[in-house]
Amino acid sequence: MADHPVDILLVSHTHWDREWYRTFEAFRARLVDTVDRVLELLGEDPGWKFVLDGQSIVVEDYLAVRPGRRADLEQVVRDRRLALGPWYVQPDSLLPAGESLVRNLLEGRRVAESMGGCSTVAYVPDSFGHPAQFPQLFAGFGLGPMVYWRGNGDELDRLGPIYRWVAPDGSSVLTYQLGRGYFAAAVLPRDTDAAVEGLLGVLDRLGPVERAPALLMNGIDHMLPDDHTAAVAAALAQRTGLDVARGLLDDLVDAIDPSGRGDHRGELLGARTANLLPGVWSARLDLKLANRRAERALLGWAEPWAALGHALGTPDERPSLHTAWRTLLQNHAHDSICGCSQDEVHRQMHTRFASTTELAAQTTGRVLERLAGLGVERRVPRSTELDLAVFNPSPFRRTDVVRIPLDGFPVFFMSDITQDIHPLTVAAGSVAGYTIDGAPVRVIQSDDPGRVRMLESLPALDVELVVADVPAFGYRRLRLTPAGASPDEHDQGRDITAGSVTVHAADDGTLRVRIGDRELAGLAAIEHVADRGDSYDFDPVPDDPGDHVQAVDVRRERHPSGIERLAVTRTMASGTVVRVEARVAPGIERVDLHVDVEHPAPDHRLRLCFPTGAPVDTFRAATTFDTALRSTTPVDDASWVHPAPRTFPHQGWVEANGLCVAAPGLPEAEVTADGVIAITVLRTFGWLARFQLGTRPVPAGPALPTPDGQLPGGIAAELALRVAAPEAVLQADELGLRAVPAGEQPLLAPGASLLTLEPGTLVLSTLKPGDASECVLRVLNPTGDPVDAAVALGVPVRGVRSLRLDESPDDADVEVDGSTLRFTVGPHALRTIAFTPAHERTVAAR
Repeated sequence: MADHPVDILLVSHTHWDREWYRTFEAFRARLVDTVDRVLELLGEDPGWKFVLDGQSIVVEDYLAVRPGRRADLEQVVRDRRLALGPWYVQPDSLLPAGESLVRNLLEGRRVAESMGGCSTVAYVPDSFGHPAQFPQLFAGFGLGPMVYWRGNGDELDRLGPIYRWVAPDGSSVLTYQLGRGYFAAAVLPRDTDAAVEGLLGVLDRLGPVERAPALLMNGIDHMLPDDHTAAVAAALAQRTGLDVARGLLDDLVDAIDPSGRGDHRGELLGARTANLLPGVWSARLDLKLANRRAERALLGWAEPWAALGHALGTPDERPSLHTAWRTLLQNHAHDSICGCSQDEVHRQMHTRFASTTELAAQTTGRVLERLAGLGVERRVPRSTELDLAVFNPSPFRRTDVVRIPLDGFPVFFMSDITQDIHPLTVAAGSVAGYTIDGAPVRVIQSDDPGRVRMLESLPALDVELVVADVPAFGYRRLRLTPAGASPDEHDQGRDITAGSVTVHAADDGTLRVRIGDRELAGLAAIEHVADRGDSYDFDPVPDDPGDHVQAVDVRRERHPSGIERLAVTRTMASGTVVRVEARVAPGIERVDLHVDVEHPAPDHRLRLCFPTGAPVDTFRAATTFDTALRSTTPVDDASWVHPAPRTFPHQGWVEANGLCVAAPGLPEAEVTADGVIAITVLRTFGWLARFQLGTRPVPAGPALPTPDGQLPGGIAAELALRVAAPEAVLQADELGLRAVPAGEQPLLAPGASLLTLEPGTLVLSTLKPGDASECVLRVLNPTGDPVDAAVALGVPVRGVRSLRLDESPDDADVEVDGSTLRFTVGPHALRTIAFTPAHERTVAAR
């Protein structure tokens, strides 16, 4: 672009959903045509440039079919004529975890730079709203401006299209809002005069842009590029007397005068000028739950133990982690994770989720079993008596329930010389019960069809118990011994108790819960209403009286170990069956809720409601890299094109009046002014998009039938209740504990702790392998005050440095005191530290 100021910037691009109303392969077939044509035009027209939608995965998709064009692509990227990245895949902004967004940008940059260069513009053209911490994320990667379309409310009238967005931690990014969308100048007429007339109309509707170019976005979803932009740009310049340039979004970096711009703080969840489409927060919740499991398996288990294990001599697991992340990130495209695509797209997503979760879990198992002493072959001792290592993935000591599958390896030997089945595989035929260190534990017959069984009559077994005081990033070693049976007591009692926690089932199926001194009634009430909406929007049926409970069944199980369960099954008039199983356990001030919904009614929304006992003005909820303070005051949406929803997205839990409802993977909630927390458990629909909805005046997509959107298989989810719990505790609850067989030569001694984080107000956001032998540690401070962090490591430290989010070095202070790292984390801020442990063969308890 010219060095002198440009008045109008014409940006040729395509918005490329990898999958949406067509499958990935159907769209890839068209992507090949598109990129073929882009390369032709780049060769024919020296002044033409093209933006490949702010993501780099599409180049990999193309090169898998056209590997011979790599050199051609690299050349135009190096010449700054084709823009790739910074994302790996254009994500939804609100549903993936914050750390998933970081991995997305890291992988997007890696792929783009391998092709010759990466865009520095934070381009998010079509995501359905944005979190308040986006400026901190983008600042940490040196990105800006942010160019986007959706999410503004009435503040846009004050700010105009260009303003400074300030994150809760004080970092900021210059933003450029696309007032007429990313497609305002798409599909230019072949007649140049007609094209100019159309663009003049677009400029008039956009209004004046002060001290920056007016952006004309020449492209739309999955469209071939216009090949006559040179003539149109020249004619537009002649007609207006303005300087018109064809260029990339990166040309905005030096073309915008940032001075005097207004500031905005807070999330972008408005719909002043564009549809918000909030129904995607509850569309196909089976996908959201699968995503959360995959993220938890990677972020909470595989990454931290791969990092710490490598310091003790386990192999480098970065290739496994990289493979898992690349698979998972494909599902984070906004039309994918949002659940607003055709059915076949989402069937294929489930395969990716399963692959990611299994790879992460198997990687974790390999590391933990080697740390616990099974050696390279990881042979499980051939006995029904077994030493177990129960691991804690949290940076503080914990007590929790753990369920342990009893699986032997190798499962069997079969040859002419030897025929033998591992005793654990057939333990159901020889063992009545088990004890751990002499205390009885629950023995459960597993109904998992993936578990190995050699005889039809002998199911796989699990044991369940409470394990107390497991060291921070360490484990306790326990002895599992066959014993006499200690079965659950089954009856129709209505009360369960463990310590200061009690649960009572009322006649209507709701729960009365006491945790410590706090007692609440009417919890887990069912709201089940008709929905005439689609994948994008909930649309209640006028005058619908709602479904009602027809029958209630209560069953109680109590085990000598102190673990007690209360299963409440409610059958609705519609035929929908809702089963809520409450569990309490000694030493744990929490109520766990396992929820199953069977035979869901079509075109309905089902929520579980938790009254907090008093009105609520403000409440807290987990959000991307923060805890948000939200209000129950209705939004004034009189001037919006899309009415404001009463619901909001969250990242795992909601707290009002001290009651915390954790609902990981169920990201839609509402808190009413009278103090009820409502968690959407299921929403069923049969259309990708419908027209003439009451909650969405403007169309959203093609009218494809989506019978799988009715979730015929139902849904199962895990919730939990606590009172006034710190963020770090809620994260630990979700991660749980994990047990593996233990051997005779552990690399990590029982009782040793590899990492602790203090104080408890801080949250461990990530711990993962970095470059070479480094470990990368990231800490979040969700409070409004600076906090001095102390990270005590169980291995000596050879080096430490402070990093930005993009893992490049910064100059922030970090001190090393022996094996303790000390640094300050600002209010609502993230701090990233890389440390190099001195590799030790073993770590003993200290």
